[in-house]
Amino acid sequence: MKKRIRKTLTALVCVVVFLGLCAFYFGIGFQTVSAECSLAGLFNTEIYFTAHRGLSAVAPENTAPAIEEAGKAGFYAAEFDIMPTKDGVWIVNHDDTVDKMTDGEGEVCSFTYDEIVQLTIDNGNGVENYPDLHFTTFENALTICEEYGMRAMVEVKGGTPEDMQSMLNVLKASPAYENALVIDFNEDRIAKVRELDKEIELWYLINHITEEDIAFAEENNMGLAFNFGFADNYKMLKTARQKGITLASWTVDFPPVVDWLRLFGVKYITTNKILP
Repeated sequence: MKKRIRKTLTALVCVVVFLGLCAFYFGIGFQTVSAECSLAGLFNTEIYFTAHRGLSAVAPENTAPAIEEAGKAGFYAAEFDIMPTKDGVWIVNHDDTVDKMTDGEGEVCSFTYDEIVQLTIDNGNGVENYPDLHFTTFENALTICEEYGMRAMVEVKGGTPEDMQSMLNVLKASPAYENALVIDFNEDRIAKVRELDKEIELWYLINHITEEDIAFAEENNMGLAFNFGFADNYKMLKTARQKGITLASWTVDFPPVVDWLRLFGVKYITTNKILP
């Protein structure tokens, strides 16, 4: 009986310690954590950190200040989401609607650019530090990345395959184009980008890697960016590596996961709060 009680208490202590560490790393107590909390970061292992939606732990996601904060922190790249307004202006925003981030309501595609920039962003980390904050344009996000020497990781969130030419027109007009990469969950859109631009780096975003995804990525010369939280992905990584496919993972906020991913050859990490 005593042995059984000891085992139960030991298990409970382990659970409490594990949950405590998770709470610590996932933000109860601070917003950001150094990459040196991982062995890969501590020993300067080859790894490239991308700020998710800009440095969204410090400034409201997908805003000019968030991208600027990523640049100041020295990130390899800043990821941000783009979609077109009713009149075809590409702005930076994640959701289909403006409801989450602003004092307005409605779908992004229902606003003209002049209308949407009248809305005030009133949500997100550190929003109190940025009064009178508004949506920024795709062009401005690219300019900020160029100023800080960061790669622009452009996630297409809206528009149709037919809109990809106008998106590329904006991108190619910026010096940031030379070092940019485009990512997307939508197979038809990202295939269209590859059809229009044979050279730009592309990553296909997926939750669960399948043999079909690997074949699609290989055929279209794309990387695969996957959700690290699904165990079935790891059995597919060796096949992808053997075919020369770049592997990336999102959204990693727990430093030990960085070390886990490096064991599988993943060196591109998108994060909300791990500072490079």
